[in-house]
Amino acid sequence: MRKLNIWLSVLAIIIMVACTEVQLSRDLNGVGPYTEIELEPLNDSLMQQGKSLFDSKCSSCHTMEFKNSGPDISDILAYRREVWVLNFILNKEEMLRRDSLALLTRKEYEMDCGSDISSEEEAFQLLEYLRQYQIWLREFNVR
Repeated sequence: MRKLNIWLSVLAIIIMVACTEVQLSRDLNGVGPYTEIELEPLNDSLMQQGKSLFDSKCSSCHTMEFKNSGPDISDILAYRREVWVLNFILNKEEMLRRDSLALLTRKEYEMDCGSDISSEEEAFQLLEYLRQYQIWLREFNVR
């Protein structure tokens, strides 16, 4: 009888854990308000605003040249879709709970993104800077 109670207790715990586990997203778009985006040609004004935003809100952890306390994001658009990056900027907390790609990065750096970018306008400015930087990086590496 005692063995039966132990097995039933273990089974109950397993069922409770399985029912409360968060479902991870493997969607290449990430988790957030956007499922797809259509981007206009690069806009120098937006890019400059995005660079200023990066310098003031992101550069304390992220760099464009080497690892810091956060990952180097100079080539993030080489391995993440623009819509994923936009969803991460706007929906960090949910992405860090449910997106498998964000969770891998979080595990490596053992910290959350602390930037306070919450407006779509700022998110698109930052994305524009990342898009331009990706082009600069590609041109530099070709030389």
